[in-house]
Amino acid sequence: MSVYENFDEQKQFACRVIADHARSTAFAIADGILPGNEGRNYVLRKIMRRAIYHGREHLGFRDLFFYKVCDFVVEQMNDAYPELEIQRDFIGKMVRLEEERFGATLTVGLKRLNEEINKFFAETQNQAVDKLYKHYPSLEVKNFDVSKINVSDIADFRSFWERRYFEDESLSPNYEDDYKSINETFRSFWAYLISEPLNHLNLIDNLAKLYDTYGTPKDLIRVILEQNGIVFSEESFDRNFDQAISDLQKQSEIGKTKQADKINPIYTALERTSVRSNFHGYEKTEVEDAKVIALVKNDSRVEELGEGDEGLIVLDETPFYAESGGQVGDVGVIYNANSQTKVYDTFAPIAGIVLHKSKVEKGAVRVGDTVTATVDVAKRDATRRNHTATHLVHAALKEVLGTHVKQAGSVVAPNYLRFDFTHYQPISETELQEIEDLVNREILKNDPVNTDLMSIEDAMRSGAMALFGEKYGSQVRVLSIGGGTFSKELCGGTHVRATGDIGSFKIVSDEAVASGVRRIRAITGIDAFERFREDEKLIADSLNVLKTQRDNLPNAIERLQEELKRTRKEIDELKMKIATGAIGGASSNGGEAKDVAGVKVIAKIVDGLDKGGMRHLSDTLMSKQKSGVVILARTEDEKVSFIVRVSDDLTDKVKAGKIVQEIAPIVSGRGGGKPDMAEGGGTDASKLNDALAASYGVIEKMLS
Repeated sequence: MSVYENFDEQKQFACRVIADHARSTAFAIADGILPGNEGRNYVLRKIMRRAIYHGREHLGFRDLFFYKVCDFVVEQMNDAYPELEIQRDFIGKMVRLEEERFGATLTVGLKRLNEEINKFFAETQNQAVDKLYKHYPSLEVKNFDVSKINVSDIADFRSFWERRYFEDESLSPNYEDDYKSINETFRSFWAYLISEPLNHLNLIDNLAKLYDTYGTPKDLIRVILEQNGIVFSEESFDRNFDQAISDLQKQSEIGKTKQADKINPIYTALERTSVRSNFHGYEKTEVEDAKVIALVKNDSRVEELGEGDEGLIVLDETPFYAESGGQVGDVGVIYNANSQTKVYDTFAPIAGIVLHKSKVEKGAVRVGDTVTATVDVAKRDATRRNHTATHLVHAALKEVLGTHVKQAGSVVAPNYLRFDFTHYQPISETELQEIEDLVNREILKNDPVNTDLMSIEDAMRSGAMALFGEKYGSQVRVLSIGGGTFSKELCGGTHVRATGDIGSFKIVSDEAVASGVRRIRAITGIDAFERFREDEKLIADSLNVLKTQRDNLPNAIERLQEELKRTRKEIDELKMKIATGAIGGASSNGGEAKDVAGVKVIAKIVDGLDKGGMRHLSDTLMSKQKSGVVILARTEDEKVSFIVRVSDDLTDKVKAGKIVQEIAPIVSGRGGGKPDMAEGGGTDASKLNDALAASYGVIEKMLS
């Protein structure tokens, strides 16, 4: 008999959950999905954490185990799915990281869960005492300190009443009857409040936030509630908890798969007609004799757009590429002998209908007009360079970082490209340089960029890479670079004829944008050359200012920083000496430390010192003075700040915090602190001398 068969029903269920979720986890990560906080990444995280929880809670696993189960999935299924074997190490690494992360968040989540339960009990206890007070006002129930009772033991409440009766027998002419009545009343109030649905809903709302923030499992939350005497029916708990989670997700969008905005009804109306656009942008950037077949203005179909009007133009034939697959829409002009219209964006909310977002600059455009549509060639070429470069970047990332890298989004514009991809750690400078070098080597090879139209099945069999979540028709365009050996992907965008057309490639930034997702920004062509030119000018200007040679620039900057640091230190020390000397010679009102009821008090404005300098000066003065009070103030940008120090032998009478509270309002401010040190500030610098003068009276009053 197997170990599984010897398990009880709950343990067998846990085993099935772990096995099923391990399969889902291994395949999802191999396909480029990583645990995260949004969309499909959030779904994967919930799947993984549910399996890990079942292993910990029901099978007694205390060490990491789930990554081993996922590795077993790879071992069993890699023959049928070889991509699992390719991604084995990456799957193991990501599962282990998530398992470690969940262990930490589970610990924090359970601590917060207990805090929420105790908070609920304390609030409920207060409600019970309030109700009891209404029944027994003469017994001063309001004096009952609910913070000192054990929420799970009513005996603590009994001990309170016993102490009160022993301390004051006049309250207890009928001790036994009173105690029995009070005890039973409290029990009934307590039981009622603990089962009150409205109180439960408020508690569940708070616990749903724990589930959402820390991943504390729902069934574990329910078990711990029941252990504390808060009992739900399973149906009621699930219904209210799920509703609370749903409300949270509506607020934060977490857990939702991102979808396109709702289609405008006018676009749907166009689809129902014979309005369709034929795209010719792969072969040309200008189409003559195109016909205007529809016009839209303010979400309504119109017959004409007049001079100065903005609207959407639909042509039967167009060279304009509509925004898709990360590539921005084309811009350009639509014109004929009677009109000229500027196109500043192109998009296709519904397949087959290309909308040219336009403004009529001259004349008028009417439905039925024959026009020439011309794309801005310079911007189209720049966009093509950046789009082809994204494919090179994708291939280079896989080569340098590993085959686990998957595209997670992109933007291809004329002046830059942005590429999001799955990766679990920051990219080193060396790796970034390797990626840049690899892309630029492919550019220098000037390999042809070929596009083939084929069925989706043939494309996948040829080894072309498809993006998870993208929609593809029965016929797809397959982009091959370097004969397909370097890069081969499904792509419907516009591209250069050969990699050499890109010119050059430069990464300008690398950053994390989500858990397990990073973003590279880069530039190509003329934009890259302009960046190089700007860098050269910055270096030349720096060399001129520092009077050094190019190869010595880093050392010159380092020496300058050290000199600046040393100079700042000398200035701070000089300011401190000046301030100390000035205070040693005179106080704010012209004399030395003033004697107030036998206590030495220094009250002084010390402009020129920062906050840290003021603290350091107050330490120095207090050390010299041994016993007394030091009050320092400074002004900066019309604002005032104080620091008050009181020697330890005086803190039983003179409180630094109290001094600040008394003088800060004079400068329209506030403050406070400990008996030996306090800080404060205000906004009326004109009253600073008045505040310092008032401090003597405040101290004298404390000493009297």
